[in-house]
Amino acid sequence: MDFSRSGRWHRVFSATLLLCGAATAWAEDIPGFDRPGFGFATNALYAGQFAYEQGLPDWSRTRDHGSTSDQSTYDTLFRFGLGSGLELQVGGSPYNRLRQTSDGATQTSYGHGDTTLGLKWAPTPPNETWAWGVLGSVELTDGARDFRSDHPVYTLGVVVDQTLSPRADISYFAQWQRSGGRDNYLIAPDYNYQFNDHWGCYGEVALLRDADHRYGTQAGGGLTWQPRSNLQFDTWFRRRLGGQAAVWEAGVGVAMYFGR
Repeated sequence: MDFSRSGRWHRVFSATLLLCGAATAWAEDIPGFDRPGFGFATNALYAGQFAYEQGLPDWSRTRDHGSTSDQSTYDTLFRFGLGSGLELQVGGSPYNRLRQTSDGATQTSYGHGDTTLGLKWAPTPPNETWAWGVLGSVELTDGARDFRSDHPVYTLGVVVDQTLSPRADISYFAQWQRSGGRDNYLIAPDYNYQFNDHWGCYGEVALLRDADHRYGTQAGGGLTWQPRSNLQFDTWFRRRLGGQAAVWEAGVGVAMYFGR
């Protein structure tokens, strides 16, 4: 990867290391993290609590009509607990790199992505087996030219989590997205297994339908490492199985929690 124009990336990484050190001393009552994977945690931060999740980076490759696009994105997510099962989220990508190749010609562009504002509601679970949450968001059109949407993007996601054992659970995730009067849909169940207090893994499959009624399928998985309960590192990947979807997606990231 070409880091010749990624000064912001070095600053993000340095800040992340400082926050990692601070995070180990703050939190005791730990929520779940929203990365990696399609879905999100079925619990919300308590009032006054705060979480920071960062892609380092996340990468995707798409192919369409003979052209190939590779995009690296440093996704950032801030989560703020409001109380009563509510959580405010502010996200964005301060740095993106897009490389497009078509007919032997290559073009590379850089810039920041759109800002996303979201609200999660995760009520108290009815029992020890089932938990669920809802996340609604709007993506603004304030990104750089090559990284912004033509219209605001409205997203509504629902996740239901089924505990199978103290170490295993299944999550069922569904998402509806609307932009410029056009709709996209996603269904993505995943299986999660915790090896011990520090290491865990997951596998997921996904069915996508875009606004042109084209379908695609993907499958992938990931690995998480929590050296402390309030600090998590992750690595993950997804591969297209068929239809209209990204050929490859992968990434590494960090997530940390602050609060009382």
